[in-house]
Amino acid sequence: MRQQLRAIRVSVTCLVFLICGTAFPSEEPFYKGKMLTVIQGGSPGGSGDLRIRTVNKYLRKHLPGKPTIMQKYMPGAGGIFATNHIANSSKQDGLTIGVVGSSIYANAILGAPGARYRVKDLFFLGSPTPGGPYTLLVRPALGLDTVEKLRAYKRLRFAQRSVGHLLYIVDRVYAYVLELKEPKWVLGYASSELDQALERKEADIRTTSVYSLIRTRPGWQKKGYTTPVLLKETMGRGAESFPSFPQDRPLLEKYADTKLKKGVLLFHKSIRPGSTIFFTSKRIPELARKALRQAIKKTWKDPAFGAEYQRMLGEGVAPVTGEQIERALAQIPTDPKIKEVYKQIIGGGPLPPVR
Repeated sequence: MRQQLRAIRVSVTCLVFLICGTAFPSEEPFYKGKMLTVIQGGSPGGSGDLRIRTVNKYLRKHLPGKPTIMQKYMPGAGGIFATNHIANSSKQDGLTIGVVGSSIYANAILGAPGARYRVKDLFFLGSPTPGGPYTLLVRPALGLDTVEKLRAYKRLRFAQRSVGHLLYIVDRVYAYVLELKEPKWVLGYASSELDQALERKEADIRTTSVYSLIRTRPGWQKKGYTTPVLLKETMGRGAESFPSFPQDRPLLEKYADTKLKKGVLLFHKSIRPGSTIFFTSKRIPELARKALRQAIKKTWKDPAFGAEYQRMLGEGVAPVTGEQIERALAQIPTDPKIKEVYKQIIGGGPLPPVR
């Protein structure tokens, strides 16, 4: 009887609200009246900073409650300082998120010194760009316009920034899969000096993203530079998104002709799903996690964001969602041999044996 009376009272209450045209009061958005701090694992300036600022503007637009967004910088150790802070030091209240490069995964998975976080403890929101695809740019005088010529050449000198830099790692993956003969690395160049190293014949070859090549060296073909091979981006995009780049270049995947090579390439791609990664801790409130991931998705789909992103950065949006990042990480090969070989590839010593 008591249950019946209780049910009648609830029904009467609902009817009163409906008759009066009043709905039950809804819960306020989690971020209403709050401040969201975005910690960038790098320094001010450059395309990365501009990319993050553009995203932040539209993230606020699509985040229910429209919080104030404050951007802070925490450079150091390839994003390790910032990621350690998000995972271990910041309040787990949903009011702090981080943005770092694709090394966020490799630092933890490969045990980089100082990395005090685990990938499984992080909640990935997404990235506006997957990074890449990448090609090898060879100086004109060598005439290395095919993979066969590239593989026959001895002691190719790669111009690069430093051991551990993403493009240094891509260099080494190329050299390993193609089985280049006695490749060398000439290190210590700033980004702006890499092209000059080839022009001054201090080096023979370097890795570059197709986007960067087209944007910064529009006359590379007329000057005789060659691009004999292409590595797809981590999400599977090749040259088809860049009509001005030759569409007939063979893919590096074609030369992964052993189980170990295939495993190394899969490992490389699986631990780098996206660049400029927006993330937070899994320990923040569920309401905050859901709101942040949904707002990022809406940002990627916003035509105004896409137009401004193209105008500010000269590149189109090719978003990677948090779910796509999780699926890519789930594909990381668990074979310890593959992991050990990859660690040798990204290090400063000789490349490991291929066969």
